[in-house]
Amino acid sequence: MASRTGNDAVRALRARQEVERRAVRAAEQAGAALADVVERRREVLARLDGEVQEARAAHELSVVVLATVLRDDGLAAELAGVDVSRVRALRRGFDGKVVRERIAQTGAVVSRRRGRAPAEDAAPRVGPVSGGESSAGAAVGG
Repeated sequence: MASRTGNDAVRALRARQEVERRAVRAAEQAGAALADVVERRREVLARLDGEVQEARAAHELSVVVLATVLRDDGLAAELAGVDVSRVRALRRGFDGKVVRERIAQTGAVVSRRRGRAPAEDAAPRVGPVSGGESSAGAAVGG
């Protein structure tokens, strides 16, 4: 009888040790899976952060171009959905050459100085019409 009780105890011990080994393996595998997911998350976030930075830079340049073409920081801010102080800060922060190049890419011609009469052969200036309402302003403003 003692032998049978001892054998049962040994079997129970071995069964318990097998359950413990399986639990340890499962925990190790889950830990490795977690580490993989964390690494993938880090990579995805880094990629998305880069995309956000590129999109933000493009938006900021577009806002500066819009403000330059319109020659009205307030209107550009309203149209772009940003604060006028942000438009002014962006205008100060961008290299004028980059802005002029982007404006040239859009096909708009903006004179460098206000009040300067455009040359006869120059393309028409893009911007608000001074001294009255434009047809666009009449349609929007009423």
